[in-house]
Amino acid sequence: MAQIRHYINGNDFGEPRNWKDLEITVDWLMKKESGTINVSDLEFVGKANEYLQKRILDGMTGGVGIFEGEPYRIEIGEESNPVFVFDGYLDFTSSSVLIGGEEISVGLKKKHGDDWLNDVADGFSFAYLRDQNIITDGDYIKIPYVINYIPDGMQLIVLSMSIYMMTKELIENIQALSDTIADITDASTPVIGVSVGVGAGVVTAWDWGNFIMTVLKAIARLIYIVAIVVAIKELIEQLFEQLLPKKRYHLGMTYRKMMERGCQYLGLNFSSSIVELDWVYIPRKDKKGGESGEIGFPRDSEPISIFGDLIRSLKEQFNSDYRIKNGTFYFERKDNFEVVSNYVVPSFFNDQDRLLDRVKFNTDEIVSNYNIYWALDVQDQNTLDVFDGRVFQAVTTPINKINNEFVVIKNLAEISIPFSLGRQKTSLTAVEELAKVLGKFVDNLTGIFGSGTNFASQVENRIGSLLLSSHFLSVGKVVKMSGNKLANNQRQVLDAKVLWEKFHFINSFAEYNGKHNQFWRFEGQRVPMSKEEFNELTENNFCVDDQGNEVQIEKIIYSPSKTTAVIDYRVKKKYTNNLKVEIL
Repeated sequence: MAQIRHYINGNDFGEPRNWKDLEITVDWLMKKESGTINVSDLEFVGKANEYLQKRILDGMTGGVGIFEGEPYRIEIGEESNPVFVFDGYLDFTSSSVLIGGEEISVGLKKKHGDDWLNDVADGFSFAYLRDQNIITDGDYIKIPYVINYIPDGMQLIVLSMSIYMMTKELIENIQALSDTIADITDASTPVIGVSVGVGAGVVTAWDWGNFIMTVLKAIARLIYIVAIVVAIKELIEQLFEQLLPKKRYHLGMTYRKMMERGCQYLGLNFSSSIVELDWVYIPRKDKKGGESGEIGFPRDSEPISIFGDLIRSLKEQFNSDYRIKNGTFYFERKDNFEVVSNYVVPSFFNDQDRLLDRVKFNTDEIVSNYNIYWALDVQDQNTLDVFDGRVFQAVTTPINKINNEFVVIKNLAEISIPFSLGRQKTSLTAVEELAKVLGKFVDNLTGIFGSGTNFASQVENRIGSLLLSSHFLSVGKVVKMSGNKLANNQRQVLDAKVLWEKFHFINSFAEYNGKHNQFWRFEGQRVPMSKEEFNELTENNFCVDDQGNEVQIEKIIYSPSKTTAVIDYRVKKKYTNNLKVEIL
């Protein structure tokens, strides 16, 4: 019989009264835990009962009370070197029953198990993390964006008319100033004459009145030209703001930073090779970029406002899974955890009465229509006009068929990503090219007077920014960054088809890129199992059978007092080649 020890917050008060009924269930098919005790409630008497009853009520005398669990640890094997350890906690809020002062029945949960993760990760929002200063301004990424949706035809007309009117006015006034300067020259030229009377001789005279009047005209003309230039500058600023608004910045957070901050709050480290460092989530916006009060974390009204929803969303998007081990939350594509252990499934018939194997196929898991798609944002015309990369579809059909009426390939998989795609500005439009010419003209003009503008560079700097048709977003958006600009080939990188090629193709029943998802399934097979073998399988549920086939254990119900287990498992083996995948 296996050696089993029970510890309540480090205290060994002996086993619970119903400890022999205890079985450890590991269910990889339905939930991802490294061991769940299937006795829903543990029954304690004696010293353990006294300790726990007092512990429940110590909230009345300054203790933490009923709403904080008590650490509970189960060890199997040698005391100095246990082969299996269950770390959990007694949940006093879950069906606890006090039977007088003699007995207590308490619910048991696993620390960092699925129940714990769902309960706790769904228990706080990113707004709360910000309030607790776990998320800070330093976690935000500034995403440059420009507005690009104003009718191009009208822009061209307005800009063309503006160029014509301003150029005409300047040319006319510069010409008039030139004429006035010529008049000054004439007015400053002395008149040579001959005096009369005694001592007549040559006399030089100036028309001071005409000279002063002409100079005043020139000064007035020059002042008017300066006023025109100032007016032109102000008009251009208004035109650019209306037609080509200046580049602004929205705040966002990377997928990775959001995961790290959520894990930090839960006391976990985060590790992943698939959550990119430069994929940035821009939350919904009701303010212009840079305005006071703009936030960069998911708002309470968004589909990933709480940490648990972010995990579920990324699991679906990247066809991934997680493990929590030694205080680290590991997040990878599902098959990344498929490392073959040393365990070999023994050859036993799972139908012991008839000495036969009862085999099922995983046909219920086949998907005939596999769709991956990003959301639309009706607030941003770019997501409606440009569909590149937004939708992917893979259809599984038979290669050969006799009667289409009897084909039973079914099921629909919809990987609905609740975020919209960004669109990068890669070049200048005809409007912007014309605006650039106009801007350069104004820059040169204002430079003459020592206060040069930079309208031309303002137009150039729009390249590499996010294109939006409005300052506001009704759906969160995902972009890939490269430094302080959007990465090139934005839509190609985030393409729904790329998600299939990198993450989802492993779900295909037809062989695709050397992978297929066909399994022979065996259920309810009872096998002898030592505590060492059980411990190995809790660490890794992938192994082989006695014929060397790849095996995935789906479920173990282990009885440590009997050193036996009942297992469900699947063998990776094809049962048809008559399938193909069509990419649409």
